Amino acid sequence: MRDKLRLATVFSGIGAPEHALKKLGIPTEIVFACDNGEREIKQTKEEILSYSKKNGFDNKKLNEYVKDLYNRTKKINYVKQTYFNNYNISEDKWYEDVRFIDGNIYKNKVDLFVGGSPCQSFSNIGKRGGLDDARGTLFYDYARLIKEIEPTVFIYENVPGMIAHDRGKTWETVVNIFYSLGYDIYYDILNAKDYGIPQDRKRLFVVGFKNKKKDFEFPKKIELLTKMSDYLESSVDAKHYLGKKGFEFVTNPEKNNRARVNKAIIKTQKANQQFNWNGDFVFVPYEKIKNNKEVLARAYIGEFEKKKGAIRQLSYRECYRLMGFSDNFRIIDNNIHAYRQAGNSIVVNVVEEVIKSILDVEDFLPKIRLATVFSGIGAVEFALRRMNINHEIVFACDNGEREVSYDKNKTFEEIKNLSSQLEKKEYVDKLYDKLTRKTNFVEKSYLANYNININCFYQDVQLLDGRDYLGKVDLFVGGSPCQSFSSVGHQAGLDDVRGTLFYEYARLVSEIQPKVFIYENVRNLLNHNMGRTWKTIKEVFDSLGYTISYGILNAADYGIPQNRRRLFVVGTKNGVKVNMPPQKKILDYKMKDFSINNCSEGNFTFDSSGELVVKKVDGYPDEKYTLTPKLYNYVMKRGTKSFSQKPEINKDIARTLLKTMGNRHRAGIDNYLSFDGTEDQGSVRMLTEREAHRLMGFTDDYRIIVSRSQAYKQAGNSIVVDVLMALLREIINSGALD
Repeated sequence: MRDKLRLATVFSGIGAPEHALKKLGIPTEIVFACDNGEREIKQTKEEILSYSKKNGFDNKKLNEYVKDLYNRTKKINYVKQTYFNNYNISEDKWYEDVRFIDGNIYKNKVDLFVGGSPCQSFSNIGKRGGLDDARGTLFYDYARLIKEIEPTVFIYENVPGMIAHDRGKTWETVVNIFYSLGYDIYYDILNAKDYGIPQDRKRLFVVGFKNKKKDFEFPKKIELLTKMSDYLESSVDAKHYLGKKGFEFVTNPEKNNRARVNKAIIKTQKANQQFNWNGDFVFVPYEKIKNNKEVLARAYIGEFEKKKGAIRQLSYRECYRLMGFSDNFRIIDNNIHAYRQAGNSIVVNVVEEVIKSILDVEDFLPKIRLATVFSGIGAVEFALRRMNINHEIVFACDNGEREVSYDKNKTFEEIKNLSSQLEKKEYVDKLYDKLTRKTNFVEKSYLANYNININCFYQDVQLLDGRDYLGKVDLFVGGSPCQSFSSVGHQAGLDDVRGTLFYEYARLVSEIQPKVFIYENVRNLLNHNMGRTWKTIKEVFDSLGYTISYGILNAADYGIPQNRRRLFVVGTKNGVKVNMPPQKKILDYKMKDFSINNCSEGNFTFDSSGELVVKKVDGYPDEKYTLTPKLYNYVMKRGTKSFSQKPEINKDIARTLLKTMGNRHRAGIDNYLSFDGTEDQGSVRMLTEREAHRLMGFTDDYRIIVSRSQAYKQAGNSIVVDVLMALLREIINSGALD
């Protein structure tokens, strides 16, 4: 399956849309990009096209010829250098001049097309000639490419003054052209300070949809919680400090229209910022630089707002931060070009919010259609969320460990004779309501955390008719209790396992025919019943036409400080063999890093790539988690026979979390922490429910809505999210879901 958003940009600059998509964690394929780096060539468009036609150039040859013309200017395309050092793009996908791109070769191959163009008057205003109204302008080429490429969505950015330009005639033509191309358009003026960046920078944004009648709204404003000082580096190169003339200029009230010092919100960054004392500057108190000989040798020490100190420019990095670029963005040109590139860019945070609003109404990528049984609290669902992979939950199924008694064969036959999926579900729901008064707490947790139609959550895997979902599921995930099979060795396919819950899992694989399945179980399944159980399971999967890969995976090998080894089986319908085990990673955390003591509630999150972010913010677990003297004495006993493990607490890597951890087992079996790092009585405590979920890879945005005992049980029964993430990456990269 196609798992990347296809992006094309013109007037690309340093790639604000590309960086926004990277920050959002959206896998992206750059179809092409284009920027001449503010270089100009002498030849006209007509002369170049005439020469190209005369020599029989195809599109590739024309592109090479245009690049050669730009190279003859002997000027360097610094924009291109920065772009290539930050994004994955090949030379053949880079254009120097928007006027010579043939969009027809990219027809229907672009999801999102982004660019701006210089604001120019159109000589044919009023003639309503469509693209002819804008011919001879760079806007013409932007609009021409939309017509030729037919992207799903485009974003056009320009200065707010475009609306009033040439007494509104320019904007009237722009709007009419977009409509003439068959797009529904929405436009608004957005200010960077309304979207998390302390910069007063207004820009016009136009969003166009090829598929009409989208219920699109521009992003709502966000409260600004930062100021310029939050983006400053702790120290900068001495070259950024001003001498006497510069100091006096920027502190002169009469020059305040050009330069400002220590403002909370900076004014609009420009291409010529920081030069000729233009833009925002920073006053540094003398105390901070008095021991810096290099700075003192260059800087003028004067007085500003009755304080002694020096004034400096914003550094390159600070300018990029104030445009929304992360510190991992590589700044190649540490000179005038670095400032120009920042000032000419779109603010990344604004593009992020616009893209998120687009994604609310337009799915660029095909969705992974997911179905799970023995679903628990949705580990694979949470893994897909952390990975920011577009997916749809087709159905889930878990009885919440409620046991009811009925004639399985008779009941299932009655269900199969019902005419619709909804009738079958309602039949089972009524049966459970009749046979038990117990609450399905797993269902409550699941529905509180995932976007699923309640009519697609099933109570009983034995009464689930997979025929309703034939060809409607890409990825099918689940496990089942480990049971001996009475018919082992008969090699009768599904008949070998009839009467077991594994049979139900395998039956559903047979009925649904997913592209890929993941089956999880305890590692001892491989040796269970002298290896016969596993032999039969593999023979069953083989008999269903799936190619099998399997391995024992430990959570500690995939970023989670817990020794939890589980068997994972991956089956693929298209014959692809998935690499097992997935590539391991260095364990960066210890169990204590996941504790509330070191990471208070709300600070256990994940970044745009799905990786865990553990902010070290002290917290204070409730005293109810502290062990009483009686429990402490029990917990710290060594135990006997097979349970004679040494009682250790504050382990670097947790022991396997058990669903019964709320029962407070001995420290040789269970996991305990302490408030002060000692093992003294009165300091030792059990894991909180939140810590238990963290140790299964669930970040703090996972909603825990059940009681303590149920929360511990649900965490202990779950699959580790990070292990599934590693496995999903291998599956996607293998092409098994294509």
